[in-house]
Amino acid sequence: MSVLVSVGIILLAVLIMSFLTLSSGAYALFCHYAYGRFSRKRASEYTFLFILGTEITSSCIFLSTYTLVAVVIADLSHLGIDIITWFLTGIMFALSIVSLFFYYHRGEGTRLFIPRKIANSINYHAKTAKTRSDAFALGALCSTPELIFTLPLFVITSGEILQLSISHPSNSFLTIIYIIVPIIPLLITRWLYHKKHNLAVIQRSRVHNKNFTKFILCTSYLLIAILLICFRI
Repeated sequence: MSVLVSVGIILLAVLIMSFLTLSSGAYALFCHYAYGRFSRKRASEYTFLFILGTEITSSCIFLSTYTLVAVVIADLSHLGIDIITWFLTGIMFALSIVSLFFYYHRGEGTRLFIPRKIANSINYHAKTAKTRSDAFALGALCSTPELIFTLPLFVITSGEILQLSISHPSNSFLTIIYIIVPIIPLLITRWLYHKKHNLAVIQRSRVHNKNFTKFILCTSYLLIAILLICFRI
């Protein structure tokens, strides 16, 4: 049962990561400007570097979190682990509410929770990126405002992977999967552009799926909290 619970929590975390839309939205905008300003070959290279920047940032944050969790768990008593689990459970409940009511601004569009200053900065740099380093840096930095939603998942997932490694040598495989997940929406967007879709089509799809995205995020956070209460405390 413990193995199934760990796998369930990890899969729910993977689902959440694949439905978060800040990076994919910024990437769609960046692709729109890149394919409009540069040759197809150069634009393809720049958009790949954006994905690479996102992947490296996500990998570094997750692996750092994984290492820190491993060190903390090794030094904590059972009571200390229970206290942290209660704290993380509360965060999951809070994020389920936040993702439902505040992840998107009210209205018909897909404006996200981030301050307009940050959103305008992402839009500006997506429009004006001219070099490989610009593309890489934009990909590396644009997902950081979503750490409020992803960092608690990194902590919980790290704990579950460590627990799985005690009874099953699958932690390396799960770690690789979890590292790859944040760029899957970007790869899908890249494929859509290669299939001649444009920003307008992608944006209509994002608007159409907005309520479904909120439902998935809310439900997944809530289910993680329930699993933590039922099987980890």
